[in-house]
Amino acid sequence: MRSAVGAAPVDARDSYKKYAGRMSDTTIRLDTAVRDKLRALADEDHVTLGDLLSQLAEREQYQREMRRANEVMERMQREDPQAWQDYRSELRGFEDGSARDGLPGAAAEWPEYNEGTEGPHRAVSGR
Repeated sequence: MRSAVGAAPVDARDSYKKYAGRMSDTTIRLDTAVRDKLRALADEDHVTLGDLLSQLAEREQYQREMRRANEVMERMQREDPQAWQDYRSELRGFEDGSARDGLPGAAAEWPEYNEGTEGPHRAVSGR
């Protein structure tokens, strides 16, 4: 991949060299098969291995937070049906108001977050 006509190729090593002096490094032990899988993924995305690991950590943290939110919602639905109904009623009020704003709904705008969901109270698939 080239950044401009006639310019030198741009790859993950270039960006690593640019920022390496600003980071502290550490070493982790990995099985070579895991390292090779991670390296292949990083190379495919044209990012450093550190950037890939950062992205994977962020994604995992987000998914765990969404699982916890789902658990809280399920507990409320199970243990406090009145609070659950109040929440659903308030949510419908927000949805009704935003339906008239002329903007597409969240489900249409971000379909990637709707795969495998089971109803409107599911924040993340793959629970």
